[in-house]
Amino acid sequence: MHEIPNNDNDISVELMILESLVNEQNNHSDQNTLQVNVVSSISEYVDTDETILLIFDFENPDLVLKKILGQERNWKVESSFLVGESSFCRKISTEMVMLNGAAFSSSTVDPVFFDIVSNPMRKVLVAPLAISKKILGALVFVNPVFNFNDEKRKKILDLVVKGLANAIFAAEHNRKLIVSNADLEASQWEILNSRNTLRTFFDNIPSCVYIVDRFYTIMAINSRRSERVNKAPYELVGGTCYEKLFGYSNPCPICRVEEAFEGVPAVRNLREWGPQETFVHWEITTIPIRENQIHVNQVIVFDEDITEKWILEANLIQSEKLASIGQLAANVAHEINNPLAAIIANAQLLLRDMVGGDEYTIDSLKLIETAGMRAAKIVSNLLESARKEKHDEFEETSLNETIIDAMSMIQYEINNRSIITSMDLDPEVPMMFSNKNQLKGVWINLITNALGAIQNGTGTIAISTRYENNEFRIVFTDNGKGILPEHKNKIFEPFFTTKEAGKGTGLGLSVSLQVIKDHHGTIDVDSTPGKGTRFIILIPDIKKTVS
Repeated sequence: MHEIPNNDNDISVELMILESLVNEQNNHSDQNTLQVNVVSSISEYVDTDETILLIFDFENPDLVLKKILGQERNWKVESSFLVGESSFCRKISTEMVMLNGAAFSSSTVDPVFFDIVSNPMRKVLVAPLAISKKILGALVFVNPVFNFNDEKRKKILDLVVKGLANAIFAAEHNRKLIVSNADLEASQWEILNSRNTLRTFFDNIPSCVYIVDRFYTIMAINSRRSERVNKAPYELVGGTCYEKLFGYSNPCPICRVEEAFEGVPAVRNLREWGPQETFVHWEITTIPIRENQIHVNQVIVFDEDITEKWILEANLIQSEKLASIGQLAANVAHEINNPLAAIIANAQLLLRDMVGGDEYTIDSLKLIETAGMRAAKIVSNLLESARKEKHDEFEETSLNETIIDAMSMIQYEINNRSIITSMDLDPEVPMMFSNKNQLKGVWINLITNALGAIQNGTGTIAISTRYENNEFRIVFTDNGKGILPEHKNKIFEPFFTTKEAGKGTGLGLSVSLQVIKDHHGTIDVDSTPGKGTRFIILIPDIKKTVS
């Protein structure tokens, strides 16, 4: 630091003190070092016994920080006290003043002058630290040699004290700026972390979600929705939803977004078709996003895959229909049983009474008995199919016999149609664990469908059985009209039929598929329109109770 002479070279003295202040700031000195060095230089210029630095606390203006300068450019005393305890602090103004020191030497010493050893105090020079009339504190000089009436030196002192005030204010401002920057960085980190959390949540919502404005511009979109068009979200944001997501040049015909902009949430369904007539059933919900109670500037769109739910509901409805039809069938079959029993019983009585009678009459009665027994068997099978089968109804069954019995039950129609049938039944096929009545129903249904597919001329129906790799293989082949490709995946759906009204219920293949599934098997279809159809049934060989 510079030694400051006590002379009249005002410009030189001013430059030396200000240089000291500037050097401390340029050297990035901490606030305490800057204060002690600059105050020491000013103290030498004033030539005083004691120098006190008072600073009103920036965080708590009711608190005063007091520092008393020592001999070795240090603070020999650092303390604080409340402004309300000091009449001296309450009287500090923006003007530099010289006070009579005797007023502060009484028995009740002001906190400003605690720890002062100069005695007596003859005079006290007060130089306020002020910025734009805001008092930051003051420099207090006890018994200064300084000539207060020398306006030039007084002006110099006022300038350097203002420089110190500016330095203190700037340091505090810089400190607050650093704290603010730290808080801002922390806030930015929290925002970034929240954004990442929200983005992760947004992208992993099970539903497809996107947000559009009044011009149908995509403002945000999650990964699940963008993946449906094989794009990344950033490739879609900024484009219109109808163009980027659906390939249209105008808003979608059944879009409900416009209703949402009027403040009304809306829901619609959309079926999206895939390859081989597969589909996804979407429930699309549009919800207005309100910036206030009146204006809606954006709409959020949720696409939820409800295919499984829709199928379950459809199956439930179909199951209820099947249950109703089953109950109806059981009631009808029960009512038919009584007249059938009468027909069979009377035919048997007549046969017993006509022993040795006319051969033609006896043959007719036998035909009536046989037809009645067959009808009774069909009714019995219908009753069994109408109720839920129990596992203990599975038994050792001859697969070939179930097919022969099914053929016999429908042989009359086959003969009337001049249909050629061939049965290649492997005699080595072992006994299978199954419900024979259910299987007979499946074979009758497949043969009946084959007869219906053969429309004109002589047709052929071929049936074969094989046993390979612990599996029963049954094949039904006809040379009928075949199945159209668009119908192939629907033939096992309940109530689906291509027959004319009144000629089919659409339940035969649906029930047949369920029976085969109950036997842990599968049905495959191979059909060529105009050439015929082949059904392949595979049933595993299980020698234990079906679980």
